[in-house]
Order: sequence, then C-alpha cells, then structure tokens
Amino acid sequence: MNSIKQIKLSKEDFIVEYDSSSLKFRYKSETEKYIIDISSLNLINAVKIAILCSTYCFINGFKKRLCWLVKDEETKRAISILRLKNIEQKVLNSIEEKEALIS
Repeated sequence: MNSIKQIKLSKEDFIVEYDSSSLKFRYKSETEKYIIDISSLNLINAVKIAILCSTYCFINGFKKRLCWLVKDEETKRAISILRLKNIEQKVLNSIEEKEALIS
C-alpha cells in the first residue's frame, strides 16, 4: 500500500501525492471544513482514501475538518466506523446536490 507523501490544495483540487503517483479530487473550502468529492470511487477505494487522508491531516495539524462526499450509505457507514474526530461524511443524492456543494 502506498503511503501519502503530501497533500496539496490548489484552487479547485485536493491533491493527494504518493511516492509514484497522485490523485486529484474536486473540493470546496468552507470556514471550518474542506468538502471533498470522492463519490466517483468504489467502496474500498473511497474508504482507503478517506482514512489515509484523514489520518495524514490529523498528524500534520490541518486545522479544518474533512467532509467526504460519498456515493452511498454503505460507503458512509464504512468510513464512519473508524470514528475519526476530524472527518464527516455526506451522501450525494443527485448531480445537482454535488454541484451545489462543490461549486
């Protein structure tokens, strides 16, 4: 399993850099949290990204919480089982809701 080398925030992308690759996710910055869209990922990849990034952010002193936008209740439950204090999850019910949350 690749470990996270660095997390960067560009104007529109939440960028997760590994040693040999990187992933970009759309995000929105709010006062107390970052809303990050991982709704395109399957259950296993979404849980892996959410847990690794949330742990990395906690260890490295990110001040804001991470709000993960997921595609279904099953993914939401799988992430929430770990009870990390710096995250929350929301299920996207429609494309319109996604655009409203990320735009």
